Amino acid sequence: MHTNLVGRSTLENPWASHILDSLQIMPHLKNKNQTILDMGTGGGFPGAVLSIVGCKNVTLVDSNGKKINFLKLTKKELLLSFKTILGRVEGLTHLKYDVITARALTSLDKLFSYSQKFLKKNTVMIFLKGKTVREEIQDAQKKWKFHFNKSQSISHPDGFVLIVTNLKKND
Repeated sequence: MHTNLVGRSTLENPWASHILDSLQIMPHLKNKNQTILDMGTGGGFPGAVLSIVGCKNVTLVDSNGKKINFLKLTKKELLLSFKTILGRVEGLTHLKYDVITARALTSLDKLFSYSQKFLKKNTVMIFLKGKTVREEIQDAQKKWKFHFNKSQSISHPDGFVLIVTNLKKND
């Protein structure tokens, strides 16, 4: 029995598709002690990679038990310190984070809906987005107020790193 951790199309260059893609979050972190929530982590991207490079308070959430079990085994084998939660992000309560990340999970509007209950006063959301980022921003602006900075991905020509702060629901 096996579990697909990533899409077959991303296996041609896994270093760029997964590792480098995850690592481009690092320059946007204030320090490695910040609490980080990786929503819909899948195979551990970007959350497990951030833990490998020294982030100390990373929580990985996914609803796929096989992927969470793989991550628990990886954590044990590599002596990592991230936390795993098996469940849907919508079901989590009473948790607040300094940084929220997601990669290939859902639209920006849904990411905001998921994220809002985890926000502290100065939480930064770092989302790795694809070529539809401009349309997703415009769509999200219909329901949300937020500040953002968008930069070109270093791992994929169609990708972007979207940094979002000051998220509030429109009145």
